[in-house]
Amino acid sequence: MNISARCEYACRAMLELALHEWDEKLLSVAQIAENQGVPEKYLVHIMLQLKRASLVESSRGASGGYRLQRSPDNITLLDIIEAIDGPILIPLPVDDKLGIPVKNVFKKAAEDIRATLRKITLRHVLESDLPSGMYYI
Repeated sequence: MNISARCEYACRAMLELALHEWDEKLLSVAQIAENQGVPEKYLVHIMLQLKRASLVESSRGASGGYRLQRSPDNITLLDIIEAIDGPILIPLPVDDKLGIPVKNVFKKAAEDIRATLRKITLRHVLESDLPSGMYYI
């Protein structure tokens, strides 16, 4: 499983918004792009996907921009990844009896990945504080 550049940029944009969760002023795409080193033209489309997924809210106009729709404590990496890249390890394309053992393995792997990403909130990432029992290989 690879994380797309689009998904990484979405995570970086969400972290930028989380850093400013208490600001009254909304952040523009230009500000987010500059602060996170993300191409602005690319970020415009990403922010629309995040808005459609109800992760961010926006306002138009001179003082317009974006903010998180809910607290960083209530937005997980799974929310962001699925908003941008869709489901993790979608079922294998060949659907026959011989593929059942392989399909079951990938289904279990997808469930484990989803469970792990569901535990990690934006707040955890901001504070570099992963939930206990998490490890990296």
